[in-house]
Amino acid sequence: MTLKPQQLAAHLAKTLAPIYVVAGEEPLLIQEALDAIRAAARKAGYSEREVLDVDRSFEWQRLVDSCASLSLFATRRIVEVRMAAGPDEDGRKTLQTLAAHPPQDVLLLVVCGALDKRARDGAWFKAIEQ
Repeated sequence: MTLKPQQLAAHLAKTLAPIYVVAGEEPLLIQEALDAIRAAARKAGYSEREVLDVDRSFEWQRLVDSCASLSLFATRRIVEVRMAAGPDEDGRKTLQTLAAHPPQDVLLLVVCGALDKRARDGAWFKAIEQ
């Protein structure tokens, strides 16, 4: 499901999805959406946050390992993946796999710039929307 910024608060009041893609051209709107999701996650018991910055040398297995690892201090964690644009081929496959089998006790936030129609029609994005 695709949410507009004005729909996010009502959605978060009802439920917390295992994966969110926060994308757009407006940095302030992205930050506000992330703040709202993180606040809802804290209320739901997510007490630890890990940030992974994606660049050209990023190994997507790092994300898989991070989602699969257990925390020493928290039972529920937020794993945030930040990238300038959409994911590369390995990233798309990894995100599609994680969307099909969301990690337990992990909230995955995928943060990137604006996604064009081709990216939003991609299998990885559709899998997350489901």
